[in-house]
Amino acid sequence: MKAQTLIFEQVLLFLVSVAIFIMCFFVFQTYQGHFSSISMNDQVKGVRDLISSNVLELARFGEMNASVRVRIPERVSGERYRMSFSGYSFNVSTELTKTYAQMDFSDFLSSRTFSGNSTSSKGEVVIYKRGSNIILG
Repeated sequence: MKAQTLIFEQVLLFLVSVAIFIMCFFVFQTYQGHFSSISMNDQVKGVRDLISSNVLELARFGEMNASVRVRIPERVSGERYRMSFSGYSFNVSTELTKTYAQMDFSDFLSSRTFSGNSTSSKGEVVIYKRGSNIILG
């Protein structure tokens, strides 16, 4: 009888250990997903701010023609992303998870026309200013 009790205790201890391990695994997986999402959002917003600041800098040149080449990361949190102008808005979105960041230029540059789109695969983007047109290429 004592041997059966000892074996039962050991099996029970093992099962409790496995249950604790599984619970810890799922808790850390949940936190990893949460923090990965936050990291992705911050990186997408960083790219948006980088391009937007260069657009605003180009707009300061008045009606002159100018261009700027901006180095950008090829991936954010391991994903490629797309940049585009839509009306007065500049949009950055990842291809797989559809994480999205937008900058609205209607308050700052309502006299400008925006167009163009690009992907991150080249590691750089060129922003052209032709008169009152700003083109992402």
